[in-house]
Amino acid sequence: MADNVVTAAQLHERLVANPFNNWMGLKVLGLDEEKLEVGLTWREEMVSNPKARYTHGGIIGALIDVAADFAIAAKLGQPVPTVDMRVDYHRAAMPGDLRAVGRVIRMGGTFSVAEAMVYDGENRLIASGRGVYFTQPPKA
Repeated sequence: MADNVVTAAQLHERLVANPFNNWMGLKVLGLDEEKLEVGLTWREEMVSNPKARYTHGGIIGALIDVAADFAIAAKLGQPVPTVDMRVDYHRAAMPGDLRAVGRVIRMGGTFSVAEAMVYDGENRLIASGRGVYFTQPPKA
């Protein structure tokens, strides 16, 4: 697999340039050749059910998409469009910050595949997902 073409700081700058990612409180926690770690700062507005107080699945799905996409972005230098994505929810995410670990599964000329796992503050697996991303270079 190709070396990362951007640093963690450059990737973080690109990440929070997106207003939704910034609102979610996302931050790059770590980047190496194998994985990207993204943290999510939990907010009260992320509650799905006020009585149960668990985090909305859409927030978790978005975190999976971002971590997987930006794992690819670390290799290409920029995020790419999501073509398809699957999310599996393993347990409710109660109030608290979350951490996603994104990994590239396959870099392709037109489409690439990446996955992400989401963990809570106690390192319990909350959700996992895999996406297909459009990575074909722009035509001249």
